[in-house]
Formats: sequence, C-alpha cells, structure tokens
Amino acid sequence: MNDHPSGTGHAIKKGNKAMTKAIKWLDHNLEEFLLTILLLAMAVIMGVQVFSRFALKASLSWTEELTRYLFIWAGFLSVSYCSKRCISIKIEQFVAKFSRRTKAIIKLVNHTIELAFFFYMIPFAFSYMMSAVESGQVSPALGIPMYYIQAAPFVSFILVAFRIIQRWIIELKVSLGMKVYDPAHPERNTPESFIEAGTAASAADAGKE
Repeated sequence: MNDHPSGTGHAIKKGNKAMTKAIKWLDHNLEEFLLTILLLAMAVIMGVQVFSRFALKASLSWTEELTRYLFIWAGFLSVSYCSKRCISIKIEQFVAKFSRRTKAIIKLVNHTIELAFFFYMIPFAFSYMMSAVESGQVSPALGIPMYYIQAAPFVSFILVAFRIIQRWIIELKVSLGMKVYDPAHPERNTPESFIEAGTAASAADAGKE
C-alpha cells in the first residue's frame, strides 16, 4: 500500500529537480539563447531577401520589416545581457586602483543608481506598450500588432532590473567579505580571491610583514 505514495514522492522530487535545473539554465543562458535565436533569424531572413532579389529578381516587402523588428528586440535584450555580464563602456583606470572590496562598494552605489533609473522607466515602457494595444495599430507589410514590438522596452527593463538586483546582491556579499559565486567574473571564484575580499586578507598581509 505504500508503493504508490513513495512512487508519487519520487516523481515529485524528480520533477522539482528538473524544474530547478531548468530555472538555473534560464538564469545562466536566457539572454544568450534569445539573442542567438534572433540573430540567426535575422541572418536567414536577410539571406532569403538577397537570394530573392538577385536570383529571382523579386524583392520581398516583409523581410526588411521583420528584420527591423527582430533587431529592436535584440537591441533591448542586449541591455539585460550586458548588465548580467558587467559589460559596458566605462573607464577602469580610476576604479582599478582600489581594492576588490572598495570596488564592490563603488559598484553597489552604481547599481543602486541604475536600479532606480530602470524602476523609474518601467511604468513609462508599460504605458508605451499599452498605447499600441489600445490603438490597435499593426505593421504595414506583415500586419503584426505593434504592441509585439513596443513590448520590447517593457520586457527588457524588467529583465535588466532583475539582473541589476542579482549584481547588487553579489557586490554586497563581496563588500562584506563573504564567499560568493560570480558568473560575470570567474577570477573571483577562487580561494585566493575570497581571502582577498575578506578581513583575513589584512591578517595575512600583516603576517607577511
């Protein structure tokens, strides 16, 4: 009589494990996966356009429009990718002079400002998307509802805010000298870097002197 409950429990545990694995994969690869799909789609569509124009002597009206919309989505999703990987245009010479812990504190301030900005922008992005929903506007060539395209800023800003919160938590832990896994900076994930980030570094340096 106990076979069924134990079997059910095993199935639930297996399902939870698969769900956890899927969520972890999405956390690590969501932006990369979506951007790869979008870039491949743009390459294929433009390839079809080039072939049609030069080989068949016929120009397709919908290819440029669809590529443009895919490019818009790729552009906004790349903001989230850059936030997750800490990729941005910045001057490193000044910050590079500080210790890892001080760098983390500076980044905490930076991420707080970024987070405030994107939280401020999210309602405007939502209003922008809803304006297309209410107007019922569609694209000229394909007849795609324009809110599919105008949803890009809203989705992107939510993803960016989520990634900034993740970065904020990581930098907070680093500034407190805690051990933390940092996917954007593999060099941090070593025993030596953990020691350098914590108070043990000072003691180790004092012992060397």
